[in-house]
Amino acid sequence: MVILRKTAQVLPGHEPQTSVYIVRPLQVIVIGTTNTSKCVSECRGRLEPFNTMWLAVCIGGLLLYFLWELLRSSGGDVSKPGRFFYTKKWMLRLLLLLNGYRKSDSGQKSSRKERGYGISIRDPLVLEVCQPLEDHTMAIDSTYFNGFAEDGTSLALRIARKHNREGEVWVMLDVPGIGYLQHPLHPDTGVYNMPDGAYRSGGCEFKVIEPMRSWRVVYNGLLRQGLHNDPQAEKTGRLVTVKLALRWECSGDPFNFDIDIDKSLLAEAVAKETWTRKFWQKLRGNHQTHYEQCGELMGTLEVEGYEARHLVLKSFRDHTFGVRNWEMFERYAIHFIWIEEVGVMAMVACLWMPGYITHLQAGYLMYSNGVTYPVTSVTLDLDTLTRDHTPPDRYSFTFCAAGEHYHVYSVATVTPEVYHYRSRGSRILERMCTYRVNGKTARGLAEFHYRNPSGPAIADREPVTLPLLREPVDLGVSKGQITLQFTDPVCQSSGVVGGKGAQLALLTQIQSQVGATVPKGFCLTLDAFELQLVEYPEIVESLEHIVESIRQEKLDVLQTLCSEAVELLASCKVCQPIETKLISQLQATFGDKYQHVRLAIRSSAAGEDGGESSSAGQMETFLGVVSHDNVLEAVRKCWSSAYTYQAVEYRRQHGQPVRTSVGVVVQEMVRSEVAGVIFTNDPRTGNSGRMVLDASFGLGEAVVSGKTTPDSFILQRYHDNSVEILERHLGNKTVEIAMADDGGVTEKQRAPAKECCLHDNQVVTLATLAIKIEDYFGSPRDIEWAMAGENIYLLQARPVTTSDQETDDDIIHEFDSPVMTPHDRVTIGNIGEMMPGCVTPLTGSVFGRAVDYATSVVGADFGGGNVSRFASKSTICNSGRLFINLTHVAQNYQKSLLYQKEALELNLVGAVLADHTQDMIDSSCQHRASFLTKLYNVARFFIVNNRKVKVADGWQERLKTYQVGRDCERSADLYDAICRQLPDYYQVWETSVHKSSKSGSYGGVVMGIIAGGKNDWSTENCSDLALLLSQCHNVYSADVPLALKDIAKCIVEKQLSEEFMNKTDKDSVAWMGSPQCPALLSEKYRSFLCRHGHRCVREAEFVEKSWRAEPEKLIRVIKALIRSEAFTDSQSPVPSLDSCMAQLQSSVSWLGRFLLRHWLVQKARDAVGNRELGKSIAVEAADRFKQAYWRLADMLFLEGRLPERELMFYLTHREIGELIQTRSARLVTKAVRRRRLQPVQSELEFPRISVGRPVP
Repeated sequence: MVILRKTAQVLPGHEPQTSVYIVRPLQVIVIGTTNTSKCVSECRGRLEPFNTMWLAVCIGGLLLYFLWELLRSSGGDVSKPGRFFYTKKWMLRLLLLLNGYRKSDSGQKSSRKERGYGISIRDPLVLEVCQPLEDHTMAIDSTYFNGFAEDGTSLALRIARKHNREGEVWVMLDVPGIGYLQHPLHPDTGVYNMPDGAYRSGGCEFKVIEPMRSWRVVYNGLLRQGLHNDPQAEKTGRLVTVKLALRWECSGDPFNFDIDIDKSLLAEAVAKETWTRKFWQKLRGNHQTHYEQCGELMGTLEVEGYEARHLVLKSFRDHTFGVRNWEMFERYAIHFIWIEEVGVMAMVACLWMPGYITHLQAGYLMYSNGVTYPVTSVTLDLDTLTRDHTPPDRYSFTFCAAGEHYHVYSVATVTPEVYHYRSRGSRILERMCTYRVNGKTARGLAEFHYRNPSGPAIADREPVTLPLLREPVDLGVSKGQITLQFTDPVCQSSGVVGGKGAQLALLTQIQSQVGATVPKGFCLTLDAFELQLVEYPEIVESLEHIVESIRQEKLDVLQTLCSEAVELLASCKVCQPIETKLISQLQATFGDKYQHVRLAIRSSAAGEDGGESSSAGQMETFLGVVSHDNVLEAVRKCWSSAYTYQAVEYRRQHGQPVRTSVGVVVQEMVRSEVAGVIFTNDPRTGNSGRMVLDASFGLGEAVVSGKTTPDSFILQRYHDNSVEILERHLGNKTVEIAMADDGGVTEKQRAPAKECCLHDNQVVTLATLAIKIEDYFGSPRDIEWAMAGENIYLLQARPVTTSDQETDDDIIHEFDSPVMTPHDRVTIGNIGEMMPGCVTPLTGSVFGRAVDYATSVVGADFGGGNVSRFASKSTICNSGRLFINLTHVAQNYQKSLLYQKEALELNLVGAVLADHTQDMIDSSCQHRASFLTKLYNVARFFIVNNRKVKVADGWQERLKTYQVGRDCERSADLYDAICRQLPDYYQVWETSVHKSSKSGSYGGVVMGIIAGGKNDWSTENCSDLALLLSQCHNVYSADVPLALKDIAKCIVEKQLSEEFMNKTDKDSVAWMGSPQCPALLSEKYRSFLCRHGHRCVREAEFVEKSWRAEPEKLIRVIKALIRSEAFTDSQSPVPSLDSCMAQLQSSVSWLGRFLLRHWLVQKARDAVGNRELGKSIAVEAADRFKQAYWRLADMLFLEGRLPERELMFYLTHREIGELIQTRSARLVTKAVRRRRLQPVQSELEFPRISVGRPVP
């Protein structure tokens, strides 16, 4: 630490000002400012007998001595407290607290510069993306996942991004019955030519689905069987194809080591160091932000030669970015621990970093309810444990968190090793372990690091890192250009020339580097197409008719309108400016003999050949075109092909703009002897280790059009990019397409071939070429190629869009929530009554989370701890169904005197669960609470509850004018408005649950009196409670069936039932509001809609319109009542309270009877009525959001982003925002698949109460 004193410039009329600063590695904090002259005056007045100067000298001397002693090296062991240790420690603790306070006070910062111990980024949208690498040679951006299952399956995967497209990859699996599997690279980890802005390399890929909530974790390629730790030994293990497809879901909030680490441990570690300027500079310069999060990995594992397995693994993940020099660590030991029985997850770390922070201990512990505590002490002796080359297989240590001590006994199962850098200066042991923690079985992983200066370094020549091909960003110069040659940099933009043209321009840039040729050519731009439309307004009108017919859902005339547009586009002459420029470009590109050059004319539409939808085969290609007149005709036909019925339907079904601009590629043809396509990843399975090559004689059109059966080669691609032919499939190749002498192409019939059209060395050459192209683009490619003699020509290189396809099972389980312990009780009761059956993804992402949040907040108000920002704990999902985790709810509520397990279970599932013991509930969370704490929580709850019930009641008045997204006319604006108002949706459910909780509280008190204070409730006790609370007056929900029966009865009494039943639902709605309907019946109907119109069956489901929005649904209910004559049900007499008291079977004291008769029973009955009213208010508020979402669905349909309105409800709230922003065809396809699979989910039946993970 350095203390500076700065005297500001003295301005006229001002006294000199002095400021004192403490300079430290994170920031400069102003400690205080004094007015020197005023201080001296005051001292002179109060201390006149003393000499102020000598006083200042003495104080200054003492301060200098203190500073010297503070900064002077202790010269001893930094693992032990040195001089002024406690002073330094408490100073640091104070500064860390100030940082934390300043951070929390300033809100969530998004600046990546706001990082350091005690201060960090918190915005998940900033944290959960590929980070820009810092300007440092050791900059890194790393993401890591591990996982462990009860059967012993363990895994660890990591991808790190570094400068110059370099990185690191770890893939390690230990599977019972299969054995250990590791990446073919291992024990080395270096990878090259990584993509930008993605965690993908070496067959491994991590993709964020929703920040801090869920990720997609995939490996698809070769893994080596057996352990291979010696970097110099020959790798002998068999290589097998492995596909690992997992979804990671969080079970708690992230633990950020910048701000959540135990401040005493951090302060202690830093206080032991010698404080110098160099030390602080290093502390700040080498900073890395690191956060971890507990969760669950679920998915499938397919290993060649074995049956596929379904995996469920508890998992830790981490994200590190900043500066990481592995060699900065001398050694470290990190333990990841999952205690199976109680669902506790812990991470405990000891790090030895000489010259930085020599000895640092850190970690955290998360209970199954998601509440996380920092580790406060660790007894592990790192020096002793790691003194040998490899740690012992068995050892023990103790750590402390949340006031509990955990004694850990570790046993190694398998210890793979990996190295970093070409020097291999860093050696990692990623050891799979079993543990015993406080006598309980646990699983996990221990990671050890050893500095390894002796290597040996990798002797092979370092792979070449290629520049990444990118489309240009600045397109200002492109406006209004009609033609662009492939060599023009602007031609590399799909926004200027369309997808196909841009890909060819990018290929042209690298043709000499990859050793192939891109036939020369140019593009007609998208602006050229728009210029043609300006010249012909009738074409514009025709295209508008197509768009309007889709908006008005007149799909029966769409094909006719498309045919008319195609005819107009093909018949209208190319306008003069385009024709002039086209002929000029033909001459400039192909020379004076351009009239005799054979050309390929291809359409290149905006959005074509992208990463999400290829549009392959949707538009026309014309081959062998000769002369500029034929070129002009082919250009018109290419333009028109974008508006064929097939092409328009493809765009409509994928949510792409129907009204699109079309470019045209004009390219010299190659008189190829052999041509075809090659996929750098298997297009069917996405396997990064398999390549597929198809080839046939003549032009490649025979292959891509499917007119012939080509030769097919399957190649194995190894980690060093060498290839081997695995399979050869001889095609008959009976059709050969060749260029005709007089222009165009001809199809020749051939006898079935008896040999392949390519030699093996040619196949290997093409595969090697394709790998180079993939390295340049940074993603798998579908490459069209041709060969003439020894020359290879490149005709196209579009992204492979079929890799990493999710299975139906993936879709069915994609929103499944983690269940942390095998004894959690999970029920469809209560929530299943309000929301029976499957929910759509939109409902799950809004209503499901709102109810989870509401339940958690009420639990916290009961004294139950923190509310998770990201993990769903109380309300969970499985196979599209919502469940209540009864165990978690009990953990939240148990720190209050009002809590009774039996009352909670009766309230939520209608029965007492004898096998769901309090010990089970207590074992999975920090449950200790004193009587005074519980009493305080009761008082606090009622104070908070009264305030929030008033908020709930206020919503009844507020809803009279409340609207969501009023006056929004664009989908983006309405979506933003919904996002801004979603906190209201959460609040109304929270306050509704608070309103409902009173009935549970009073019910518990009533039950306590009936049971005489015993926790073991008898059948008679439960029967008596039901009797006392069965006669609740003014229960809002009871009015709904009564009012419906009254309407049905009125129809029958008016002798209109036959007429009513024979009308269609739509006609019945009109009749109810017409003069022909009896006034009394009409009034009853209008009154019902006014009072209950916001409700319906499955009323929390957003796709289900309310009775008011779709009254036909209400008519169907009334008809069902008439048909079943249910309106004639007689009502039983209501017994008085005295009668109920007389019928009690339980033995209740006179005082208890007095309290029940004169106070408690009425309070409990009133609370039941308020509960139903609160629920109705919440449903009515939810209906306003439902209406807004349906308006949004209308807008998305009218804007052409969705082919059907209903599909929007099969996207999550976040995905809708992404669709609006990116117009993602992938999301539209996913919504279609989800809707198709929902009936499959609906057929699944679950028990009312599940033990552990719900299983149908």
